[in-house]
Amino acid sequence: LAEKRLRTWNYQQLIPTAACNIGFAVGQFSTYTLPDMAEVTSFAPVGLLTLLKHTVTPLDKILEYFEELLSCRFPYATYKQVFVDMTPDDVTSYSSMTIFSLDILHHKKIIDVVQECRQALAFGVSQQFFGCFISPAHFLDSWLVRSLSRFITSLYIEKIFGTSEYLFQIKKLLNAVCEYETQWGKIILRPSSDGAARVNLHCEPRCEHTCSPLYAENQTKKGHLAMRMLSKRLGQEPYFQVLHKILSVGQQMAVRRDKPATWTHLVISTETFFRTVTNVTGQEIPTFLEQWVYNGGHASFRVQYVFNRKRNMIELEVKQKVEPSNGRLRYLGPLTVLVQELDGSFSHTVQIDGDISRADLQCHSKGRRQKKKRVPLYSGDDVEVDLTNMDPDSPVLIDPELHLIRNLTINQPDYQWEYMLRYERDVLAQFQALERLQLCPNPQSRDVLLETISNENFFYRVRCHAAYALTEVLNKMPETWSGVPALLSLYRKVYGAKSCPAIPKSNNFVVTSQNLQQYFLQQALPQALARMRTNGMALQEVQCFIVDYIRYNDNSMNRYSDDHYRASLLHALAACVAPVSSLGSGNYIPDGLTWEMNEVVEETTHALNLDTIKPSFRHVVGVAALTVIHQLQRNGHIPPDSKIFWVFAAPKLCISVNELWMLMSRTSLVKAVVLIVFIPVLIPSTLQEPRVRLLLMDLFFSLYGMSAPFVKGGPAMISGHQRAKQRQNDGKPSVISWHNEILDGEQPPSPESRSFNEDIDMLQ
Repeated sequence: LAEKRLRTWNYQQLIPTAACNIGFAVGQFSTYTLPDMAEVTSFAPVGLLTLLKHTVTPLDKILEYFEELLSCRFPYATYKQVFVDMTPDDVTSYSSMTIFSLDILHHKKIIDVVQECRQALAFGVSQQFFGCFISPAHFLDSWLVRSLSRFITSLYIEKIFGTSEYLFQIKKLLNAVCEYETQWGKIILRPSSDGAARVNLHCEPRCEHTCSPLYAENQTKKGHLAMRMLSKRLGQEPYFQVLHKILSVGQQMAVRRDKPATWTHLVISTETFFRTVTNVTGQEIPTFLEQWVYNGGHASFRVQYVFNRKRNMIELEVKQKVEPSNGRLRYLGPLTVLVQELDGSFSHTVQIDGDISRADLQCHSKGRRQKKKRVPLYSGDDVEVDLTNMDPDSPVLIDPELHLIRNLTINQPDYQWEYMLRYERDVLAQFQALERLQLCPNPQSRDVLLETISNENFFYRVRCHAAYALTEVLNKMPETWSGVPALLSLYRKVYGAKSCPAIPKSNNFVVTSQNLQQYFLQQALPQALARMRTNGMALQEVQCFIVDYIRYNDNSMNRYSDDHYRASLLHALAACVAPVSSLGSGNYIPDGLTWEMNEVVEETTHALNLDTIKPSFRHVVGVAALTVIHQLQRNGHIPPDSKIFWVFAAPKLCISVNELWMLMSRTSLVKAVVLIVFIPVLIPSTLQEPRVRLLLMDLFFSLYGMSAPFVKGGPAMISGHQRAKQRQNDGKPSVISWHNEILDGEQPPSPESRSFNEDIDMLQ
């Protein structure tokens, strides 16, 4: 009888597949099949069918895009998407099936996560081509298929979300790779399998069982940049001819199931890939392989120039400083320099042949007679430029299209950065100008940043970044505050009610490109305002403004959810909280709170209770409210009590609530003896998941380096790489929204040593 109640399921995979690419998902699922693609099926837990239908709507367009891009049909007869709770990664791909995190499912009323979720869906499809169908021949070659899948996903991003978003994400990848190599050491894409182990590296990256997850993640990012660099060198059409060749040969050989010898065409190694590049395109690229694949590091340029009026030339100097411990390589090869002149932009190629390279660049614009002129830009546009402070040459752009993996510092007058931000239409140049202008606390920088925030023609991420840069500038300017901040007046003018700008107008989100950009700016500006300081304290008017906008927020007539907007206001409120004058006095009396802090506590408690009764999407409002409570505790306004956080740490609650990252202060992480006791015990324990053990190794190394911990008698200073990720932190929570995240600045030179007494923010 027991055997009759059992059911046996048989599965057949007709395409030769590596064992690691075979996956199963067992459970009770609701099923949805795309109306126009019967071979594509999606699965989600019972009760989430409505969310599933909305989330996977663009999947047919994604599949069509990749088939057209690669000139190759989808390699499998069917494709399954399974959404599962508590997955370690958002996207995990197997042969003809991708397992997604349940967090990717969203309702049609949630507009903040659409872009993020579509990228995840596209990444899952791209991994079916490179990663599952074409798999690596060896673990050392896994970087190649991961990088290829990420690269073609980024092209989907460029097509759907625009070039500005694409370049922003590429620049973010570049900054992350340079930062990692500066602090942890060089990343070698394809290390030698029989070479000696690397010194001062806490893991062995050549073995899948010992490779650091953090190293593997940044190796994939660097590989993505290398594949993009290769496509620029070869040309996009020849590059995709190579990918088409690999896929088409694989599909031809996959049907020969009776001849296992032909299955070798379904695996790829670094050597065979670049051999195919040479065979298809006829181009030899030994320098590229030597610099970027078989050796590690990134280029680092320090550029300065002067304009010689007599010769009408720019005298350019490029310096490189390469040391064994700073994660850099000595770059030798061409470097593109773009000079924006009055008569247009002119590209020059400078040959870098040593640590110091010099070149004279001929200018074409003689001079000017008029104060204003329409100037052709590199992007193809032309704008009317005020020439009052301008030489015949304008800002110089180095490697404007990011053809190299490099770190860059340019020394040029402040007004050149102002011109670059005001008139340049390339987002990479605008971000570069913003990074420099936030270091220049003067009225000119303030005015150009305000102009950037107000200009609707700018990319919304540039405007968001300009708001944070303006905060930095205003905080560094010597004069004290007088009157209402201009940024606050601007916000009230755009987002306040017409009859009373002190309260917000009713929400009415519209899903168009222009309105969405205004919506994301609406989330960023309060967080920038909250970081303004006078004598170390937040502006009282700003704090009252944020409390009022939380209290009077009206979403009753809006067809879309305002969860993320309310969360952004709460995060702004957390950033307003400053330390009390006497910390740790122990006199925590409700009547002792100022009326401003009373209002903060009242609105925060109301938001947290409301999110408990009627949860927001992913509990973003509840997480933001807990962040405010944590800031109130750590700054001495309310008594420190971790019980409230543990209440929300129950396993059945949302993962974002469970993380409770705010409990982990920087100082306690570095100096807590309990970590030193438990981490060495957990790492060798076979009861732990291998990935958890490797992540613990990353944590231990980031805190204590290769030596014994400082509190256990180890050295206070270590030479070599900067082990942990350090950032300037004023004690305020970082920006949380995916759309409001900003680029990190260009990385400074790596210090030769660091002290463990320093504050280390390794969780940021």
